[in-house]
Amino acid sequence: MSIFAARALRFEGFTNSYRVPRQNIHEEPPFDPSEEFNEIIKTSNGNEFYVVKLNKLKFNEELEARASNGTASLQGEEEQQGEGEEKIGGEDEEDAGEGEDAFLTEVDGQKESGVFDAGAVEVPEYISSIDIPEDVIIRVKKVIRLNFLEHLDSWCEQAVERSDSVVVAKCEELNSELDLRLHLHQPRPRRAELDVHNVRAAELVLHAERVVRHCAGMEQSLAELGTKFKAMSHEHNKLANKFRADIEALEVVFVNATKSARLVKLQNQVTVELDKFMSVIRASLRQFRQHLDQTLQMLRESNARFIKSFRVFSDGGNFCPEEIEEHRKKLEKMSAMIDSSEGSIMSDLEGMESRRLDTATKIAVEFEDRFKGHMSDLVFMERMARWLTNTQVKVKAEVANSNTQAQKIAHMLDTLERRVDACARPNLDKEQITASQLNQSLFSIFEAFVGRSEYLNCMKPGGSQGNLATAPSTAKVGFSAESPQQTTGGKAGKSGEDPSVNVIKSILNNLEINNMKFTDEYWTQRSKLRFGLDAELDGEGAGGMESSREKTKSVMSQASSKGSEASKSTRKAVPTGAEVNTRRSMSGQRRTSKPIKMDRKSILDKDDGVDGEGGEAENFMSSIQKTLREARDGLITTSEVFYRQKGTRPVTRPQALQETHEQCSDIIAAKLQSYAQQADQYHNQCLQELRAQLVRFEQLSAHVPALVISDLLREEVKRLNEVQAEMTTRFQTTLDQLAGRQQSNLNELRPNLGHPTHSDQLSRLCDQEQERHGDYVEAVDKHTAQRQACALKESVVFMERMVKTAELQLLQYDGMLVVDDVEKGRVEPTLYPTSELIRRMNAGEPLEDDEDKGSLPRGKASWIGIPSNQFVVEGRPSRLQVTPTVNTRKTTLAHSAVIKARDKAYEDYKEQFEHTLRQIDEEKERLMLSEQRWEQAWETSVDKVRRLYQTE
Repeated sequence: MSIFAARALRFEGFTNSYRVPRQNIHEEPPFDPSEEFNEIIKTSNGNEFYVVKLNKLKFNEELEARASNGTASLQGEEEQQGEGEEKIGGEDEEDAGEGEDAFLTEVDGQKESGVFDAGAVEVPEYISSIDIPEDVIIRVKKVIRLNFLEHLDSWCEQAVERSDSVVVAKCEELNSELDLRLHLHQPRPRRAELDVHNVRAAELVLHAERVVRHCAGMEQSLAELGTKFKAMSHEHNKLANKFRADIEALEVVFVNATKSARLVKLQNQVTVELDKFMSVIRASLRQFRQHLDQTLQMLRESNARFIKSFRVFSDGGNFCPEEIEEHRKKLEKMSAMIDSSEGSIMSDLEGMESRRLDTATKIAVEFEDRFKGHMSDLVFMERMARWLTNTQVKVKAEVANSNTQAQKIAHMLDTLERRVDACARPNLDKEQITASQLNQSLFSIFEAFVGRSEYLNCMKPGGSQGNLATAPSTAKVGFSAESPQQTTGGKAGKSGEDPSVNVIKSILNNLEINNMKFTDEYWTQRSKLRFGLDAELDGEGAGGMESSREKTKSVMSQASSKGSEASKSTRKAVPTGAEVNTRRSMSGQRRTSKPIKMDRKSILDKDDGVDGEGGEAENFMSSIQKTLREARDGLITTSEVFYRQKGTRPVTRPQALQETHEQCSDIIAAKLQSYAQQADQYHNQCLQELRAQLVRFEQLSAHVPALVISDLLREEVKRLNEVQAEMTTRFQTTLDQLAGRQQSNLNELRPNLGHPTHSDQLSRLCDQEQERHGDYVEAVDKHTAQRQACALKESVVFMERMVKTAELQLLQYDGMLVVDDVEKGRVEPTLYPTSELIRRMNAGEPLEDDEDKGSLPRGKASWIGIPSNQFVVEGRPSRLQVTPTVNTRKTTLAHSAVIKARDKAYEDYKEQFEHTLRQIDEEKERLMLSEQRWEQAWETSVDKVRRLYQTE
């Protein structure tokens, strides 16, 4: 079959169009098969198929016809295939024309189809073994074509059978559905007649039941409204009872409140609670009214809609006129019931809000009237506590300032001790500091001690301050002992001064700051706000204050304080009997007096803690006294105003407040007296700490002069040695030149110079050596004299520096504050056991320790100078001359250390000076001895040379 016939088989319906049915197999075809078909294929079923003969031209025409009907794509494909065939055919022709240029795999005798012609040429052996003949291929194609057509016949028969079975099943399904519908619609007419009768009967029953249910629902809704109204009234009663209970519960808070702000907050809370209570009542009533209106409106609308729903049959309804009339009467009765219920509930709601408001307002007003006294008393307590707190803060501020000064001095002493150690025993781990820098740092410590003593006002009268500024006035500031009978004239029509004021004044003014003790009770009970005789106003104890102050003290300071406590005490610890009697008499006068107007000016003292020029005294106790006076004035004024306003009503807090102004004044006086006592004891402790720090500073400063003078000595000795070494270096150059001349002469001395003909040369050589010897001796003498003169010059410089430095050091320590320049204060004597006292008594020793035992004698001193005419080379003078004497205002350990260090440095330098002179003499002797030996050796050599040519 040609390629065109094979392509024709691929077109849709092409083969079937030429299928010949079995029953028409004997009919003649309308065309000649031998002309149109290439082959006729007959299947086992008797069907015939024809293989059409087609040429390329007809096939292309058919493609063009199909392309005109919408198959242009197929046309394009065939054209591409045609072009490919033409191209292939053309290539084959070209290849055939080439002849010998055939492809390597082509063999002679092979056809275009790839089959060899057996008769044309002999087939190669390697091809004949794999060659497939053309008839085999044709047979295989026919078998494939026949099998395909056989399968096509069997498939057509199966398709027909399947379509027949589907049609039969669909017909049976439609018949079954038709039978079902007929069965269902047959009893329907009879059932419809019965249903109409039953429906009407049921409608009548349902209409009646519907009306009954509607009426029952209306009645239930009205009953629920009444129930809700009663529940609301009951809830309002519960809220009113709860409001009363809450207000009454605030009474406990009022009684136990410790701040007026809390009372103001509670008072505002009453108003807030009242507003909250009424807002709840109003909200409840508003919600109930809304619910009532909505419910009644809903019931009316529901009733109206129900009546309108009754329609007769002519209007499309299902009610008869008789039935409508009957039901309408029932519904009209329900409308009347709704109106009556609304009227009864609204009448009860009228005035309910006003009644609740009146009840709550009455409860709140009764509560406020009951607790106005609490507010007034608590405000007074707060004012008094504020005055006391401010006073404590001011006192503590002064204490903090004092502690800061003590800490600063302790830190400076620690730094001084560390620097002294670093300067005396230098190390890489220690601070690098020189003795001069250490000495300069003492001035800041001097100023700090002077400032501290001025702040504590503890300088002894007439105490010397050396080069520093003198201390300010040491007059203490205290309460003036004004007569308690003194009165101040008041305005016309006013009564005289209250005797209680005189009592307070006498207590405070007779207060001797230096003769009081601490009371630890106040500081340990300061946390509670109380004003009775056993009041506990403060929150910190004296122990806390003591511990905080003791933390700031250095270890050396604490040790010194312990030593000071063992000294003898010279102060009084209790007031005199006259003072006690005066206080008792004033107390009796206070109890019998009546409250009258107080004049605040009479409380002020003549001594207000200021100096004569009107400026405030800048010391600790004067600041404390001024603070206490201000607190006294403020407390008395506040108390006077409160008790005048209070009148005769009892106080609400008897455990914290006094009933009368006189009793309150006693408490104020006790409090301020307690503050003054504690301030005085703290002042005494600071004084003892200052004394201990002064002792430590004096001990530390005694190490500085030795370091300063030792540095000076080291510098002078170093400079002396450097000058001597420099002169020795220069002299060594001269010695080297002389040694060169000496070696030259030695080299020129030859044995032939002993010949008589060379006697002149030998004489000249000896003259040269004699000249060199003279130069050598002269150089040694000159060098020795220069070194001795230099040593004398350096000793003069040392003496000048030493005298000047020692004098400056002595005068510098005149400005140092020592323990004897400040007051001793109050020191408790050391208590010894009885056995120790008996032993001392038997031994004749004093029973009390003498703190001045073994101490350095104080006062002015004259320090003799050092010898100034002892640094000579020869022949020390018989009469000793010393440097000028230095007079100082004080005698301290530092002064003694300066003199000791000066004398020791003088002796050390003197020893170094003498050692230097000895070295100079020894060096001169060594040089001269060496030169003498050389002269002897030279003369011996010359003599030997001369003897070489002498005959016996």
